[in-house]
Amino acid sequence: MSRFISPKIDDRGLPFADALIAQIVGPSLQVFWLAVNHAPSPTWLKLAATFPARGSLVAPTLIHGAGLACCWLGGALAAKAFESEAFDNRLNNGSYSEVFSRIFKAGAFAVGILIFSTQIDLFLEFGGRYVSPGESEETDIRLLSAFVEILNDVFFEGLVISSW
Repeated sequence: MSRFISPKIDDRGLPFADALIAQIVGPSLQVFWLAVNHAPSPTWLKLAATFPARGSLVAPTLIHGAGLACCWLGGALAAKAFESEAFDNRLNNGSYSEVFSRIFKAGAFAVGILIFSTQIDLFLEFGGRYVSPGESEETDIRLLSAFVEILNDVFFEGLVISSW
């Protein structure tokens, strides 16, 4: 519990940089990639249809990205990813094994938070009742789109967080 209440953060700018990368770069890259490939827009981006003005993709992307950044920061705190051993390979005899290990652990925890929060979102969206695949075509489409959106979020967040 101490890693969440009083974490050891050796580089004070790292949590802010991680949050900005996770909030802005990951979701923006996802939107660009889907648009270039003429793929269906995620459900969180369809909020922009109510405000069909210039820049209508920015607000939903930032809002969704804020949630993803919260997931990542929770995972990074759980994996102690802000300690210098987690990002400075010179402290590990030049090996990147500890760096990748902490990124993987943080990502696994963040994915767990993302899945749990998606389940809560779906529970509230369906009026506080649990739904299962096969109930109706509408339910199946929504559950499948939520699954695909989680996969896209995990891929693009993992890409940008691990590459910077």
